[in-house]
Amino acid sequence: MRKATRLGCFSILLASAVLISATAQEGDILLLDGKRYSIYTNPLEPYLRVNPEKLPKADAFSTANWRGYVAMWQVKDNRLVLTDVQILRRASNPDKAAETTELRSVMDEMFPGQKEILADWFSGHVIVPNGELVHYVHMGYASIYEKYILLRVEKGLVARKWESDTEAFMKFRDAQFSAFKKTDEYKKALAETNKEGGASKQNEEFIREFYSERYMSMIFGEAK
Repeated sequence: MRKATRLGCFSILLASAVLISATAQEGDILLLDGKRYSIYTNPLEPYLRVNPEKLPKADAFSTANWRGYVAMWQVKDNRLVLTDVQILRRASNPDKAAETTELRSVMDEMFPGQKEILADWFSGHVIVPNGELVHYVHMGYASIYEKYILLRVEKGLVARKWESDTEAFMKFRDAQFSAFKKTDEYKKALAETNKEGGASKQNEEFIREFYSERYMSMIFGEAK
């Protein structure tokens, strides 16, 4: 019964087009200070909401990548720039009977002749997990790491960069979620989830995990 409740909740959230899978996700890639990181933020999404036709359709699907793409980013001179977008494609492997998938660049199709694009459509926090995995959560970007780098980006420009340990990051995440709970977006999500049954507190925790990428990236005020 509980499993059915969660599946029903997934369907509602899918219909709202906020997120479409609870499976732990493959993140975008960020090159920062000469190091490569997998990030917990999707800075391309605001652009795609306005320009959905720009992203070529993937012809393959992975439960670990509900977006169907991986974007490559770099911080250069305090500017967040997009350097590549790769989408999932089917790939025939003669050594295997089953069909496999691969990522193929579509940067030139989306932005012809441009090697990098300032992400001036994005304002929010970029969450960069760092160090060892502390607690794995099989949902979105909800797993916890021992360290983090956080960037506050305003129209593509990095306004602030700071580092955090697990304890400080959890305080940041708690504060972000508390602010998110005051929004109409959260209230609507909780109301829809409660319709599926279950205790309200459990449904709140579900939203806390399921919407983590969304509310952690939002700017509600100056981060502490």
